[in-house]
Amino acid sequence: MFARLLAVIGRPLADTAALADALDLAHFREQPLEMGDMTTLEDIARVHTGWIIWRSDAGRWWATRRGAVDLEAIRRGCAMTLDADDPEGLAAALTAQEEVTAEIVADLAPIPADSAPTG
Repeated sequence: MFARLLAVIGRPLADTAALADALDLAHFREQPLEMGDMTTLEDIARVHTGWIIWRSDAGRWWATRRGAVDLEAIRRGCAMTLDADDPEGLAAALTAQEEVTAEIVADLAPIPADSAPTG
């Protein structure tokens, strides 16, 4: 069961319909989520698809980023792995990471040719 659940975690459930049905998680595909309503691992994974989400045996909530993060991004605040006491704390940490990532992406965006300084 655990290996089958890991196949779902961090991916939109619509991409894993057969597995979601086998795990009786199909109802998550049909329910809209508001950030304040996240209470389960599947809810967090559905919203934050770039992360692998799990709960440890000790009861802590964890997320590990899919893919690598370069050293400069880490220096600027991007984390490879996050943890929290509860699902709400993890969801908040993931949202904060999205904001940091968006700032980095914006800084790296090329300057349009028509707005580049001349001279």
